[in-house]
Amino acid sequence: MTPAKTTHPYPSGTKWTIAGRRHDHVRTEELVLYAEPNYAAITDDYLPDEISAAELWRLWVDKVANKAHEQWPQVYRPGEVTILWSVTQPSFTGICEAAPYALALPQDSELVKMFGPYEREDFLTHYKTPVNAETGEPINWLRLPVLDRGWNETAAHKGGFIQEVTGWKSSPLQPTMDVVQIGRAGGLYVPDLP
Repeated sequence: MTPAKTTHPYPSGTKWTIAGRRHDHVRTEELVLYAEPNYAAITDDYLPDEISAAELWRLWVDKVANKAHEQWPQVYRPGEVTILWSVTQPSFTGICEAAPYALALPQDSELVKMFGPYEREDFLTHYKTPVNAETGEPINWLRLPVLDRGWNETAAHKGGFIQEVTGWKSSPLQPTMDVVQIGRAGGLYVPDLP
């Protein structure tokens, strides 16, 4: 019997040939996925020497733990926080587009009232499917590494407090995180939810 093949994330430094859909520009870059849980930008108001990762966790989880459930109770359970996914580079510069195949949030009824229904754009709206610069193999989006984020004396990344305080990092294109489960597993504060 042949053993099952295990598929691993692409190694750090893997380069991809990326061609634009509307122009002839071709570039070769390393790509990663960036996960931004809803309201992780709370870090924009602070620096690590002003507030700890645990204190940020408490502020954030109180604000966001039930938000998706309140807005879309038929889609999200209490404690589920949505994750916005982007394709970018390890330096977090240059390319930054919504990740393809990531579950999109339901359309906001207030925005639809103001502007009408809207089409979601993502990386593949602007670029063709990247191919491995060495092998020519098309990218498998689920094998892209997820960017590490931190909140400490050497790193002040948006949302970095979550990984810093919990040790948790989402799987590629994971649509939500359960802050109650993650918080309890890490021995952290979690609010009482219905």
